[in-house]
Amino acid sequence: MKKWSIAAALLLVVLVMGVLTAPYAASIYHLEVGGRALDRALRPVFPDRLAPEQIVDGPQLETAVEHLETAIRHDPTSTQPRRLLARAYLSLGEEEKALVALQQVVKERPDNPLFHLELADVYDVMGQVSQAIREYERGRIGSRVEPLVANYLKEAEALVEQNNEHVAIELWNDVLDLDPNNLYALVRLAEAYARLEDEGQFRAYEKQLVDFAPGDAKIPLDFRLAAYQGRAMVELVEGGYWDREKALEVVESELSEVEGEVSVLMARRVLETMLDSWPDDGEVQELLGTL
Repeated sequence: MKKWSIAAALLLVVLVMGVLTAPYAASIYHLEVGGRALDRALRPVFPDRLAPEQIVDGPQLETAVEHLETAIRHDPTSTQPRRLLARAYLSLGEEEKALVALQQVVKERPDNPLFHLELADVYDVMGQVSQAIREYERGRIGSRVEPLVANYLKEAEALVEQNNEHVAIELWNDVLDLDPNNLYALVRLAEAYARLEDEGQFRAYEKQLVDFAPGDAKIPLDFRLAAYQGRAMVELVEGGYWDREKALEVVESELSEVEGEVSVLMARRVLETMLDSWPDDGEVQELLGTL
């Protein structure tokens, strides 16, 4: 009799454990199926950040979203389905849903830097500059140097419009801490110190710009930074720091290292931005035609 009691108790434990763990098992199943469907549905544009991706299979994307949302219903505390859903939502243009998903992830795991970086990526896509900067910094920057730099530059421009150039100077210096050869930050600092009549600082940045070697510049893998670089090229020539030949030499050096679809798109952005100011420049048009 005692043996039967022990067996019954063990069976009850097994049954209770099965009931308790069933939702987690179901969540894992839907996460696996949804994750595989998502990988078949999307083609990333940037390998190192969360951003809208190219949809190559719409039905698979619908399947992925359905399974991942089901995974969350079975286990509301699970972070991975929400992270994958953020990818899907961004690619579908549903930024608010992506934001809510990753805000919940960060709430569940505030100690994980990667989750802050992914939340920052969503703020970046939404154009919420100060929030993106905050989360990139909380995530310790990691692989997100370029989007953080782009947001620093955008924030600095807003500060200049508010006649708060001293704080903008701090941001331009933050840019150079991350990207020492950022031409736009360098020219902005030179111009700012010229206006402030700080001869020593102006000459230091002027020298850095004059001594800038063609091989020091790289095509950035961010559309905003590519546009900033194109604007800087124009300002460097029109401000008398460079002659036109040096600007073309720098661009040609950059183009010699361009490879891959994304790099080509960014190089085009640089040249098209230059042509916005120099629409009749035949040599810039010719360089654009080579891409």
